[in-house]
Amino acid sequence: MLTALAAMGALYFNTNQTSQALQATRDQVGLSEQGQLTDRFSKAVEQLGNKDSLEVRLGGIYALERIARDSARDHPTVMEVLSAYVREHAPLSICFSTAPSAHPTTDVQAILTVIADATQIETRAPLLLNDTCLSGANLTGADLIDAVLNNADFSGAELSADLTGADLIAADLTGAYLTGANLTEAYVADADLGGSDLGGANLTAAYLGGTNLGGTNLTSANLTGANLTGAYLGGTNLTDANLTDADLTNADLTNADLTNADLTRTRGLQ
Repeated sequence: MLTALAAMGALYFNTNQTSQALQATRDQVGLSEQGQLTDRFSKAVEQLGNKDSLEVRLGGIYALERIARDSARDHPTVMEVLSAYVREHAPLSICFSTAPSAHPTTDVQAILTVIADATQIETRAPLLLNDTCLSGANLTGADLIDAVLNNADFSGAELSADLTGADLIAADLTGAYLTGANLTEAYVADADLGGSDLGGANLTAAYLGGTNLGGTNLTSANLTGANLTGAYLGGTNLTDANLTDADLTNADLTNADLTNADLTRTRGLQ
């Protein structure tokens, strides 16, 4: 009996020792991997800050992209570093320069492509691209959920993206391509969307108060519950658009095309 108990005790002791050894090995591997990621991150940021070589900066951008893909823990930090670079190197003032560029610089567009392609995680912080000059940028398919884009210049940009809950206060979106974009609950107050293409876009419960939508294509767009108070819709194409429960109080609809539009319970329609 005692021999059996001793054997069981020894087995438990050995099993416990083995478990502790395995855990220690896992911890060591984890620390080693985190250390490697830290080294990779530091080197990539250093490359990104290189002022002399575009190639080195691009290498840093794609190294950061790889880190974001490899480590969910570091994903938010990488996205913040990249968006901070855009804010620093594409400030809104560039759009007001004597010879504004029709497109972002190569490194800034590379970052936008990384942002557009990045596999986002639920815990990420919203991207901050406010007060930036991104005229002509390509953000097709980008995850810009809850992004802060206030006062940004996206004129002529490709923005067929997910902009759910995004802030676009006073943003310049003239001539932008937003076909099929998701702007559900987006806040687009006092923005300029003149001449933009929002065909098939989802603007459910979006706030568009005071926004310029003159000459905009809103064919088949979903504007259910959208707030368009005081908006300018002169010459806007709203053919087949869904305006159920939309608020058009004090909106200017001069020469707007409402052919086959659903105006069920639309408020403020003159």
